Amino acid sequence: MATNEQTIRASDFSDTKKGLEWYQCPIERKLLLQLMKKNNWIPLLHNIGQLGFWMATASFALWTFHNLSWPWIVGAVYFHCFFLNFGGGANGHELSHKTMFKTPALNEFFIRINGILFGFGGNYITFRRSHVKHHQFTVHNDLDMEVILPLKLRWYNWIFGLTINIQGMYISIFRYFRYAFSRRREVILKSVWEQRNFPETQPMALKKLVNWARFIVISHLLLAVVFIATGNWILVMIITFGPFTAGWFGLITTMPQHIGMKPDIADWRQNTRTYIAGPIVRFFYWNMNYHVEHHMYPAVPYYNLPKLRKAIEDDLPIATRGLITTWREVFKILKRQKQDPEYYAELVYPLEPLSNS
Repeated sequence: MATNEQTIRASDFSDTKKGLEWYQCPIERKLLLQLMKKNNWIPLLHNIGQLGFWMATASFALWTFHNLSWPWIVGAVYFHCFFLNFGGGANGHELSHKTMFKTPALNEFFIRINGILFGFGGNYITFRRSHVKHHQFTVHNDLDMEVILPLKLRWYNWIFGLTINIQGMYISIFRYFRYAFSRRREVILKSVWEQRNFPETQPMALKKLVNWARFIVISHLLLAVVFIATGNWILVMIITFGPFTAGWFGLITTMPQHIGMKPDIADWRQNTRTYIAGPIVRFFYWNMNYHVEHHMYPAVPYYNLPKLRKAIEDDLPIATRGLITTWREVFKILKRQKQDPEYYAELVYPLEPLSNS
């Protein structure tokens, strides 16, 4: 008899709302419903605080451009881009889930603000549709093409992260122009993953993608003309190319999510990693260090993930504390995988796990 997974693999799952039969840590229903309650004030203050910080660092970089020497200018631009790429992707990720605000209109407002700020560096239309399937089929071969295991770190990933990600910039900008100005569906959606995320049965989804891409391309071209004409060309670097600059801390906070974990298993404890982080990382990373918990109960808003962790932690692997300890573990796994490709993270539980799928 075919399993649920085999049935999905054998079909065109573009439109399917089926997931796999995932293991979930047990939790009292009343407590879960309480944790799923959304709030407006917490995320509103968080968004305003982060946006205000980015505006302050961008303004300082512009001020240095007109008043100080080049070492100061480079340092100020780098500082701004560092924090932009540290937190912006996680913010857009949370907004994509539609679980941040109690009022849906606030969620849609801020996801568009985030999308405009990131411009060519992200696309909330494609990410939303891709990320649904990432949650349904997390790191299952051929079903999840958002994250494909095993993940490998190349030396140039660190070079691009520390400087300007020229490769990512080229790919992203070229993709935006393809979305915006190609006419045929098979040209707009070149990859299998894109075609699955925008099936022919949902033409309005593709129309939204094309319209957003045209808005981003045209608005950034017009902004570039204005910035150059007014003698503020450094803003092209800050606004248009900022999402591709100094992204190394974003890399080291997000890569642990799935790297070194086990693919093709319907247990998020085994294919996803949580690590315990300090308040600064949690603020800019929107609590996404609690990644197992997020995958297991995605309807829980980011600000309640620490409470969710506490409620189910006896059935979760013991989490590493801090990025340094986490990356020591990651490097150890990657080194071992060179000799043994079937080796994955060794999980230690506080108690015997209730289920070990």
